[in-house]
Amino acid sequence: MNAASDPYLYPGTDVLRNVPGLRNARDLAAFETAKTAQRIYQITRNPVSGRFDTAHLKAIHKRVFQDVFTWAGGFRTTSLGKAEEAGHPPTWFTPPHLLEQESERIFRELHRANLLRGLGRIEFSRGAARLLTDVNRLHPFREGNGRTQRLFLEALAVPAGHALYFDVVSRERMIRASVEASRGNAGMFVRLLEEISDERRVKPLRRAIAFLSREKFNWNETYISTTTPGRNHAGKLVGRDRNEFMLRSDDDCILIGRVEDIDPQIGIGDRLSFRASGEPDQ
Repeated sequence: MNAASDPYLYPGTDVLRNVPGLRNARDLAAFETAKTAQRIYQITRNPVSGRFDTAHLKAIHKRVFQDVFTWAGGFRTTSLGKAEEAGHPPTWFTPPHLLEQESERIFRELHRANLLRGLGRIEFSRGAARLLTDVNRLHPFREGNGRTQRLFLEALAVPAGHALYFDVVSRERMIRASVEASRGNAGMFVRLLEEISDERRVKPLRRAIAFLSREKFNWNETYISTTTPGRNHAGKLVGRDRNEFMLRSDDDCILIGRVEDIDPQIGIGDRLSFRASGEPDQ
């Protein structure tokens, strides 16, 4: 999509029309990052109230992006999709004329499920993954869908008695999961939400992210997760301490596992394969 077919762009550019009138994509990205970070911080202290419906989703988007886009809080009026990649055809999200209708359907189903309340952690996580898959397929806003979805899910989790820690989810991991979900495979969202609702797995991720940040490694552009109990993994050992180790997997992901799962004689840079211990999520 370009300026000729997308009224959200300044003519002759790929820059979204914005409140301060910035015409350079890099300047807009910096401005957006700063302003939305401020608004998201405010929301963590004073959440956007609502009934977990279409109006609530729009209100969250409005609060986050009000300093950046005049259309903040409004569903897009143009088609939106992702370009063809890796042999997959282009992916198109819900057409604009169906957004309101589909959104109402999704949230009716959520309310029929009692807003996922009264469920154990695993059942809640899988219900939240189904919701995230549906809303991701909707992709109702021209920009800012991911941040809005995460804030909505975090708010949904609280009265359901759970917590979701999206601060340990890298941008790359979220993109991969979103792409897979748009192709009809919700598995990566399921695994992601099962992991970030479990503090036992969130804590080693936080320690790993802190280490990578100190080393000036851009972890946000890499898929990073804990190992999956009961699953086989393979790759090269990057580092370890008394409790955890870090692996660069064969598919170029960073995995954090329990140090007792690997041979203590394996050195940094050596290849290894192992089966992750622990009980698989049921």
